[in-house]
Amino acid sequence: MNRPTDPLTQMQALRERLREAMAVERHRRGVAARAWQPPMDLRATEDSYVIALDLPGAARESIDATAEDGILRVRGEVTLPEDLRELRRLRGERTLGQFARAIHLPSDADTTNTRATLADGVLTITAARRRATGRITIDVEE
Repeated sequence: MNRPTDPLTQMQALRERLREAMAVERHRRGVAARAWQPPMDLRATEDSYVIALDLPGAARESIDATAEDGILRVRGEVTLPEDLRELRRLRGERTLGQFARAIHLPSDADTTNTRATLADGVLTITAARRRATGRITIDVEE
């Protein structure tokens, strides 16, 4: 893993990690202690931010996603399919139970303009990026 050598870049990276950790901790207070965090990616395009969370086995009805104050919160539950519940478990490696994830979004993310899809065990949430208003012309009075 390459670490930045510039102190300012290191401080910015640390600040971002702290901000995300604090958001996760605030969110955790309202979730059962057994909740797990699904792995995720946050990527950017010119027009939007795309968040992808791995949620294999999660039903759409069990997922709740909200965005407020620049923080995207996703919570829900992954349960064992009904046809497997009665079988005796010999080995279990899949993550089941309640999950929760709080993701601090960049400041230009427009959380009022989002959409989400669940396909192949991946929840993809897309948030538009707000555009700068453009150049302002200043008239000089004489």
